[in-house]
Amino acid sequence: MKNENSKKSWLIGGVATGLAAGLIFFATNKNARSKVTNTFEAVSCRTNEWLQFIRDNREPFVNHIRSSAERVATIVEDASEDIQTIVESSQQLKEHTFDILGTIQEAKEEFEELATKLKHPDELGEDLANLEESNRKQFPTSESDNEEPTSTT
Repeated sequence: MKNENSKKSWLIGGVATGLAAGLIFFATNKNARSKVTNTFEAVSCRTNEWLQFIRDNREPFVNHIRSSAERVATIVEDASEDIQTIVESSQQLKEHTFDILGTIQEAKEEFEELATKLKHPDELGEDLANLEESNRKQFPTSESDNEEPTSTT
């Protein structure tokens, strides 16, 4: 704590000494004094010119700022609408993903069931026979089916 206070006192002393030396230099050197006063006068004059220009042309500045603010508001609205569209699309994509996952799960279960049946061919044979019987179509008999084949020798 004591060390910090001594550092602060050295800093304050150094700044005060520097200010005193600068003031003595400017007080004794006429050329430096005139440069500093000329610089401050030029800065003051230029600042007054800018302020007068802004006062004289206040309305265009205000209109420009207004139009810029309106453009920013329009861009923010457009961005908000785009974000809303993205959110809605991502929700739809999420729903589609769940549909796809459900379909994949069903296909997986069907493949597992088929794999189980292939491992047990005796069950598969009965299922195939039942499938063939249920899918077999009866075609109507035609007269040519009932006729005896004739030989042309």
